Amino acid sequence: MKKMIFAAALIAALIPFAAAADRAPQASLDREVDVRVPAVPAVLGNPRIVNDAAPKYCKPCLFYAGDFDSTASDANGLANELDVIVSTGAEVWVPFKPTAAWKVSEIFSDNFASLSTLTPATSPYGIRSGVKSGSGGKLVCKGTAKAKNTDTGLNDFGYEIYATQVAVKKCTLKAKTTYWENVYPQCTNTSTCSSYRAFTANDDGAMKNKVGPKEPANLSFFNSVFFGATWEPSSQQQSSAYYSVGIGGVK
Repeated sequence: MKKMIFAAALIAALIPFAAAADRAPQASLDREVDVRVPAVPAVLGNPRIVNDAAPKYCKPCLFYAGDFDSTASDANGLANELDVIVSTGAEVWVPFKPTAAWKVSEIFSDNFASLSTLTPATSPYGIRSGVKSGSGGKLVCKGTAKAKNTDTGLNDFGYEIYATQVAVKKCTLKAKTTYWENVYPQCTNTSTCSSYRAFTANDDGAMKNKVGPKEPANLSFFNSVFFGATWEPSSQQQSSAYYSVGIGGVK
């Protein structure tokens, strides 16, 4: 009888772990790893901006929203990926506003990722204008290019953060116009990417190493058929107002 009781207790104790392992993929990184941060709009104060130096992978650097700050209370990540698990993709579109006419040569996003390599070694990218709730606006620049994944040296939630960077050709942007950018990593090889996930890093922290104009707050959008989101404000998924992305090029 005691053995039966012990066995029943052990099975009951293991049920939550089995359920967690079998649950559906989550769009928000905190929910994926079961560390909850409320998905409500951020209450912004005056974040401390630390302008030390542009990241080495952004050169020449026109815009960088700033490093991920793990000490921020709303530090998080939002699904930005095309892989075996999220098979139809998820995209985080982040705003920026050029101070002058820019000739873009590269764009990147800083993503929490479970692997350092990309398979295939290319990433789709895009820059849009006129994005709003329910609409992706107009594609100004788009393509798929060879991607470089650089370890930023930052991490949290058990994931490393990699800058997924692509070269861009023939992309000129107007001054004082709001645009949205996206680069998402691909890992679709079923033999090597079976557990791959990627999430764009975001928070309302110190913005260390920020370059160029400040990223407009609470103006990012999330688009994913997989997660049932059609150009919805990212604030519907989580509280963070700023995402770590960047633009390289010349004025």
